[in-house]
Amino acid sequence: MPARTLSLLLVAVSLLSTSPISRAEDWPQFRGPNSTGISVSNKRLPVEFSATQNVTWAHEVGEGIGSPVVAAGRVFTTAMVGEKGPEQQFVVFAFDAGTGKELWRHPFPVGAEPLPSVHETNSYASATPVADAERVYVYFTRLGLAALDAKTGEMVWKQSLPEPFFIFDWGPGMSPVLHGETLFFCQDDDLSPALYAFDRKSGRLLWQDDRGDMAVSYSHPVIAQTKQGPQLVVAGTGRLLGYDIESGKRLWASELFCRNIKTTPVVLNDLVYVSVESSGISYQWRAQADANGDGKITRDEVRNSRMNKEAPIPDAFWKKFERGDVNGDGILEGEEIDKAFLDPRNQGGLLAKDVAARAQGEVDASKFDDDQQKEGSFQVVRGGGSGDVTKTNVLYKKVTRAPDHVVSPLVVNGRVWFIKGGGVASCFDAQTGKPLWEKKRIGNEGAYLASPVYGDGKIYIAGQNGFVVVLKDGPELEVLAKNDMGEAVTGTPAIADGRLYVRSRNKLFCIAP
Repeated sequence: MPARTLSLLLVAVSLLSTSPISRAEDWPQFRGPNSTGISVSNKRLPVEFSATQNVTWAHEVGEGIGSPVVAAGRVFTTAMVGEKGPEQQFVVFAFDAGTGKELWRHPFPVGAEPLPSVHETNSYASATPVADAERVYVYFTRLGLAALDAKTGEMVWKQSLPEPFFIFDWGPGMSPVLHGETLFFCQDDDLSPALYAFDRKSGRLLWQDDRGDMAVSYSHPVIAQTKQGPQLVVAGTGRLLGYDIESGKRLWASELFCRNIKTTPVVLNDLVYVSVESSGISYQWRAQADANGDGKITRDEVRNSRMNKEAPIPDAFWKKFERGDVNGDGILEGEEIDKAFLDPRNQGGLLAKDVAARAQGEVDASKFDDDQQKEGSFQVVRGGGSGDVTKTNVLYKKVTRAPDHVVSPLVVNGRVWFIKGGGVASCFDAQTGKPLWEKKRIGNEGAYLASPVYGDGKIYIAGQNGFVVVLKDGPELEVLAKNDMGEAVTGTPAIADGRLYVRSRNKLFCIAP
């Protein structure tokens, strides 16, 4: 059997094992099965298309950036419908995957209380649903988690969760994921970060891990098939953590060089590929809140850094500020910023030698943060083990500026692909980490928030400017097409049954050859 065929077969077997009612053609959650971004179908996929060309069907659904998902012949997406205010609704849509016929829609009222401000690139419909043949599971900041009947859209169960708080108004962006009979959801916000596990049928909370030692992160849980059995793997501030699926116990940790992480790791069997590009706490706070550039953070500067400057800041957040304000002068500067916004149990991606050096005064804190901000890295960690596995389970680590801070890597056919803001691609050997080529333009400059996906020997890369670039998978960079969808594309495309599903800011497209 050819090595490429064997590799794809192993991936398919691993992915299909995640849910007893998944199908090979399903794309049930963010980036598809186990968030890999890989379709293992051999059906032909389109190369050239647009908002009108090769479109099987399309619908105006409303504003949103969550990705579409496909399960058992149904496509699900979410949107904010109506003008902002009490009349606005968060709506879950279901369509027939082949014909585009609307099967049902389920609206949830926003309520009279105004929603918190979010960054202009974000949306209140930011979470990607996860679905199986029976249900679709959705998250909305005012709703919490809800399970709807996949056939009818009727509510099955609902779980309220703490409404997330983001001091810089980044807003929520996490999505639920499904493994077998368990639904997982991670929300690393500025106030009550936590990882939850629910019974998918009843909605009963099985366990919860307080992630108060983490800063804000946006990294989805994934499943690694380790020697100890399947384990849940979640990245966060300075750490890649392995959890026991049944109990939620933290089993192992591997060091990551980041303050926060917005990319989702990719798992192939027991190997976890994780990329980061993240600045230090002090650097980020100076960039976001230090309006006059004097290196000091005051309470007024924190308030003024917000989009809605009049919005109240919870007392629990000010306790963090006070934790760092060692001399009690109402100002954070130097290492006080780290003390405030990094949990004492977690040094936020600072390597042990750097922590020690800083403690001894051998490293200038501000210089360290600036240097750290310039670097990115990716590393491969073998899942499993116990305790700190940084020295034993990291197969290799590459310090490189190839990774983006939002776009997740793609690992397929022995290669690791990175797409960076500005439309820059790099490719590395997955086994050794050796660069095959780096920093080549793909012909579409601009910002990228969607992650690349693979199918039929092609790689699809959606840009925020509305163009979807199609690359040929191979050892060299080859651009096959650049396709204009007419408006911003922030959600990651889905692939199922020989069709590409693209969610633009306001529309859902089904595209076929």
